Amino acid sequence: MRTKPSRRSAASIALCAILSYHDISPTNAFTSPSSLVRSTTSSLSSSTQFFTAHHDHDVMVRPTNNNIGRRTTQLYSTTVDAETLSSTGATSPSMQVLHQFLSQYEKSLEEGHQWANEFGFAEEGEKKAEGNFYAIFRAIRGLEHSLAQENSDDDSSEKLMGLSGTPFYIPASLLAKAEGNADDDVGAFSKYFTFPHLATALEEDFLDAQVGSTDNRKGWQVSAVSQPTGSSFDDARMTLAQVKTALESGTIIFNNIGAHIPHLASATLASTDALSLPGALNMYVTARGMRTSAPPHTDRQDVLVVQTEGAKRWRVFAPPTDGHVKPDADPFARGKGADSLPLHVLLEGTEGRLGTELLMDVVLREGDVLFIPAGFPHTTDTVEEEGSTVDYDTSVHLTFNIDTHVWDLDNLSVRSAALKRGGRKDILAPPSFSSSNAEINRYSGKVNQLPDANLRSELMDALPLGFLDVSPNDNPAFVDPIVNRLEKLCAMVEDDSSAAAISPESLQEALEQIHSYGSSILDIHRDMYLAAVEEGRLRKTEAAMTAHIKDASPKMTPERMQRLSLFRVRPYFEQIDTAKKELELWCHSGGSTSSFASSSDPSSTASSSSTTTLDPNWQFTAPLKVGDEVEADLGGAFFPAKVSRVAGNVYDVVFFDGDRADGLERDQIKLMTPPAAEGDEIDTTGLTKKEIKRLKKKMNKKKGK
Repeated sequence: MRTKPSRRSAASIALCAILSYHDISPTNAFTSPSSLVRSTTSSLSSSTQFFTAHHDHDVMVRPTNNNIGRRTTQLYSTTVDAETLSSTGATSPSMQVLHQFLSQYEKSLEEGHQWANEFGFAEEGEKKAEGNFYAIFRAIRGLEHSLAQENSDDDSSEKLMGLSGTPFYIPASLLAKAEGNADDDVGAFSKYFTFPHLATALEEDFLDAQVGSTDNRKGWQVSAVSQPTGSSFDDARMTLAQVKTALESGTIIFNNIGAHIPHLASATLASTDALSLPGALNMYVTARGMRTSAPPHTDRQDVLVVQTEGAKRWRVFAPPTDGHVKPDADPFARGKGADSLPLHVLLEGTEGRLGTELLMDVVLREGDVLFIPAGFPHTTDTVEEEGSTVDYDTSVHLTFNIDTHVWDLDNLSVRSAALKRGGRKDILAPPSFSSSNAEINRYSGKVNQLPDANLRSELMDALPLGFLDVSPNDNPAFVDPIVNRLEKLCAMVEDDSSAAAISPESLQEALEQIHSYGSSILDIHRDMYLAAVEEGRLRKTEAAMTAHIKDASPKMTPERMQRLSLFRVRPYFEQIDTAKKELELWCHSGGSTSSFASSSDPSSTASSSSTTTLDPNWQFTAPLKVGDEVEADLGGAFFPAKVSRVAGNVYDVVFFDGDRADGLERDQIKLMTPPAAEGDEIDTTGLTKKEIKRLKKKMNKKKGK
């Protein structure tokens, strides 16, 4: 078993890159090349924090002693000189990560602008931000591949994604230099989407948003920004005034906004195509002066954050190591809902209750980029230091989600699919595995109690970026190493009987099926973003045709209303739901001990002692109770969730990633399992209404009813 790799300060990595990329000799800036930030054994009082300001980009460089979490963190500090920096030191591997990324970005720019030209985002020879978005995600893909190659013989080497990943920050000035604009401090992403852009989008479409809580001692919770004030379309629409009012309470969260706003759909399409991965884009809008704009939490996605307007301070921590204490806590959804990651506990350091440490304390300005791996706690605020020269009212940042875990594109999901397909019990499955009415969260439970933290981390690692680009049957050189790695990981987990079930052949079969499923999800996402892009072009054409008319603001005609994103995205999410069910059916159709009731073998289910005539619209009319597995309306599309509170005809839910929505009405919630009559033990998990009806009819016939 290998030991846990040491964490490096990503803020320090950025600092090293700044100095090196601007041709400042490391020997002049640093006296010790042996450590990123020299460890100190001095007392708490001598644990000084350092910051460097580069073109107004504030980055904390901290000592790596274990007392760091117990000292008071200053909001911002002053610029330090080279003499002070010379006492910190740097490592070449850390500098190499940033150099590799910037080099990959520079090399990918031509391909990115060519992609933008082919899709009509730019004219021939013209350079638009969409090409830069494509290039930056190609750079991430290239860096992930490069680090994976380095890791092939050394598992303790640096990784980019997941629980053993590497967060990093790059100022806009370095991106601008890579773009060939050395005199430009803001780069291509500054002002790409601003608050005025949002105001226009609210006028043109029907958008939905949530406002987040601001207590950094409790889990992050969200509630709706607006509620319908009447029965008309305009009464139901969220307005700019409502958004401004909500900004006084917290951060406004626009989930999956890349599918709704055409201008953002182009950037989301760029990330999806560059990574060959179904991705999503969220947008976060925060008023200046918010002491906590997002309480500490983790996400299921590796994310790339792009600051497009204003500024925001980010603190990023190493993943908690308390899985043995809280095994039911999903490491990718900590600090959400009922779970909490209090900031003061995170700051206790590696010897504290969570066993984490502060890795980065950085202020993003316009055009800056920040990468945070999945499972890394982070918290934000928009409180500026006194005397700051940065003038803004609203902070806007885009979060691009690299959705591997969301779409089962990781080692643990392949293992789970192989076990289900073989009809074998999963010894890592959480207690809910035995319940037909509970959603299985493979990231919680016994997997968090594995004695080797590295095994847990590697089981949760994503499949390689580019996995969906190849055909498993036609590319054994690419697929065989993945299967071999999966076989080794599974053998480290399973007992003898289970290990026998997870043969290389079964893992290969599961990998092929997940590849097919992931490819379908990718195609659906691309089509959804292309539809949004086309809608944007149609709106521009309509605007040009009426430009000569005075006061020619867009009219919400019935035809235009049908093109709103609220209706446009729904068919794509229905396709996604179908693809998910097909994968689940495949997993259970090959097993003999599955708890899943396959429609092809209804006799395998328990018999029913009674029948119930269901309302044809039971999914939206049947009574709900706390704990019911549902899909809830989030921005016009339905996502997996669980009912957390029932108050009359109003419901609160917790989504699959820990986010919450409060005050939903019954028609905004889709029940996934039909209510069972008393004595009805039929397992109907995952079956369609038609399949359930056929199953009950057959069973009743067998009973002579």
